[in-house]
Amino acid sequence: MKIKFKILFRFLIFLFFIIGCTETTTEPESTTYPDYYPTSTNSTLKYSVIEKDTLGNIIQSGTRNILYSGSTNYNGINYTTQNDSLHFGNQSSISTYLVRKSETGVFYAVDTSQISLLIPDSLKQYVTLRNEMQLLFYPLTSGSSWSLYRITAEVQPNFEIKILDIIARFEGVEQIDLNIDSVRIVFPSRKVSYTVEIFSEIGSAPETYTAYMWYVQNIGLVKFEGNQFLIDTGGGGITIEPSPNILTQELIDYDIK
Repeated sequence: MKIKFKILFRFLIFLFFIIGCTETTTEPESTTYPDYYPTSTNSTLKYSVIEKDTLGNIIQSGTRNILYSGSTNYNGINYTTQNDSLHFGNQSSISTYLVRKSETGVFYAVDTSQISLLIPDSLKQYVTLRNEMQLLFYPLTSGSSWSLYRITAEVQPNFEIKILDIIARFEGVEQIDLNIDSVRIVFPSRKVSYTVEIFSEIGSAPETYTAYMWYVQNIGLVKFEGNQFLIDTGGGGITIEPSPNILTQELIDYDIK
């Protein structure tokens, strides 16, 4: 099973009320946010994928198919299995990702053995890696941002060296046009930016890559556009292959169960 870069955290909100002179505790109240990432079993999504160079010329194109096929227990946590096949140019690949959802977000499991390859040997003893990354953080409201994934080395107490940081930010609501099964449909979507910062030298400016993703309620990810570096982020992974080329991924068919 191939699990790429994946990560993040969750929290629960509990409310307690004190009424009059008698202390009464209610059941914890849950907050339900719109579902921007359905993962129900047997749901499918199909995307067109196009890679362009910096001048806008098409280099190659293909399709991506996602199937949510059931549950898997990994590190003691129950996840939904995401089967992801990419047919791109003359290449085809099949990957498996593990995703879960909570009231406050969408999380992907992370293969920390792969992430550790990014860390210099001299710093590995100072690094503790997260087991999840957080693709979405609810509620998606104006000004909200969060760390999708971060790697730091605490070389001394209260002194950390940043190695990698992936910052997500909600950019706002945007109408988006898509051709779904050859029919043009306009969706109100939530636009989120993802910026990767790689720190190769202490004190130097990071190498940065940016991509945008658009999510639609009760459908999920409908569009991706950005540096090739981030092609797998929409599926729970990150491929460390920096490129100035731009990838566009658009939903062309879906079946949410």
